[in-house]
Amino acid sequence: MYTTFLFIVPLIAWLIIGKIIFRHEFSWGEMGIQAGITGLVLAGIVMASSHYQTIDEKLVNGVVTKLNPRKESCNQMWSDFPDSFCTNEQTRRVRDGQTCTTVNKVRTCRAKYKTQYRSVFPWEIRYFVKTEISEHEIDRIDPQGVVIPPRFSSVKVGDPVTQSVSYTNYIKGAASTLFNQKYEDIPPIAYPGIYDYYKSRRVIYFGVSADAAFVNQWNDELAVVNADIRKTGANAIIAVTNQTQDWAERLAQAWDAHNINDVIVVIGSDGTNIKWVDVRSWSKNDLVNITIRDEILNLGTIDKTRINDIIKSSVMEYYEEESMDNFEYLAEDIPPPMWLYIVAGLILFVVGPLVTYYFSRPSNRF
Repeated sequence: MYTTFLFIVPLIAWLIIGKIIFRHEFSWGEMGIQAGITGLVLAGIVMASSHYQTIDEKLVNGVVTKLNPRKESCNQMWSDFPDSFCTNEQTRRVRDGQTCTTVNKVRTCRAKYKTQYRSVFPWEIRYFVKTEISEHEIDRIDPQGVVIPPRFSSVKVGDPVTQSVSYTNYIKGAASTLFNQKYEDIPPIAYPGIYDYYKSRRVIYFGVSADAAFVNQWNDELAVVNADIRKTGANAIIAVTNQTQDWAERLAQAWDAHNINDVIVVIGSDGTNIKWVDVRSWSKNDLVNITIRDEILNLGTIDKTRINDIIKSSVMEYYEEESMDNFEYLAEDIPPPMWLYIVAGLILFVVGPLVTYYFSRPSNRF
């Protein structure tokens, strides 16, 4: 609302100034046209800015439901269109009529060409993994797909999967207003992404030495936990650090207060002993945070199996997924980005006067 008011006032002011300067040349109808066009453009920019600042991606979890190797015949005749399934094709350019033009009674014709397609193989096999969330195609190791890819052979029904999905996140847009203390030294840790089709590394070590095989195994085991708790909507992430406890607050700022379905478990440790635990989520029931924190702290030492069990049981019992609709009020606290002021300023103070001048010319009058 404030942003809209900020842009509307200069627009109205300029229209009034334009009417005063071009009293006889600039009609009220033309003022209305300019106001309407400029207002629509500004409204579009404001809406685009809001979308840009609130669009986000969260991790959702599921399991493999089906292995689907598909074999289909390929088109062996030349066609104007690519095959809908087979991917290995030859192409050729063939004449497709001509285009003629006449200039100064001189007729000139140019040949037109089109591309045609023909499959290399009589059939192909493609390998798909269907999950509760979507379907993934596994890359073939030979063009026709005769040899089953080892990556496909390793998949089993029930394997955990994770996918990044887009959603509107008002928390992200207003994150800068949610922290009482703003730290400058934010941890350079990227939010977990997706790799190898549908996997995600959600066990993070920062400042603590750890065996790579141990961390990889913990990631694999945490993926199973996330698959087991998928019906709650939660997404568990674990970070282990040797920093002081305010590091958890710094990490929250680095991740814009994290996604609405995240359960962020931060463990302060020297690599073996647990010194402090911080758990954050947007769950409607805070007991999930408190229970995970207290039970992991009581372990005394890092035990990945027991930590995973604590997260799983606590989430299954206490986690209640929050709706983003309940945070829509934060949209009013989202500060407009600097580029919005620059673009709006150009429209108001450059485009606006140019449109006014255009309408003031007799040849452009309505």
